[in-house]
Formats: sequence, structure tokens, C-alpha cells
Amino acid sequence: MFVTYRSVQPQESSMARQLNITYYADRDMLGLVSDEDYEQFKDLLLEALHKEWPKASAAVDDGEHASIDIEFVNGEFPSAKAEADAKTDVESRVHEIANDVIEAREWASDEYEGYEDDIEEEIEERRGRDDNEDY
Repeated sequence: MFVTYRSVQPQESSMARQLNITYYADRDMLGLVSDEDYEQFKDLLLEALHKEWPKASAAVDDGEHASIDIEFVNGEFPSAKAEADAKTDVESRVHEIANDVIEAREWASDEYEGYEDDIEEEIEERRGRDDNEDY
């Protein structure tokens, strides 16, 4: 499934930056889930991305591993570092949004309720945290 939202810009702002975000979801990141739950997760993630960046082109597609592709069309940045920093900022926020959607579990059906015990450990691993670490 490949869904894309595209924003239409007026002619006079054709030189404005267009943000394109593609999130490649990995079914394994959700654990044991039904096809319906997985599709619901992707729909909710896409909705959250569009809510965060309403004028961006956002898509959620299947991938072998969870990853993100960020592109600025007509992105004239003062330096390559500025563009890299902007991409890093967007990528970090996309990861936060994806983790929030996973944690909220609005996509999960009742038949997988027993899975919630394992989700906490997976979320902590994905975020790079360990319960034994001091912050």
C-alpha cells in the first residue's frame, strides 16, 4: 500500500521548499499483529505525519526495515550542513511520531492484548534506553 498526500502550491510560491517524507514500516517492529492491525498502524502513522506537516508530501510504505527518506524539493539552504541538519531534525521527529503511534496502540485489536507486556521492552530498545541506565 502506498498512499501519498501532495500539497498544491500557488504559482507564485513555486520556489518554496516542498518537504517529501516517506516512512518505510517494518511489520516486525509491531510484533505479532494481524494484517488489519498493521494496515491500521500505517494509516494512523500517515495521519499523524500529515497532521505534523500538512503541506508536505507524506507516505507510509512497506520496507524490510523501518527507515525514513526525507527530501526537500526546491530546497535552497545556505549550506550543505544546514540541509543535513534540517533532514536530521525532520527524521528525528518522524521517529518520535512513529514511536508515539506504536505506544498509543490505537491500531491494535483486542485479540493481541497479551502482547502489551513485551511492547515496553521493544520500545525501550528502539529508543536506545536501558532500565539500568541513569539519566
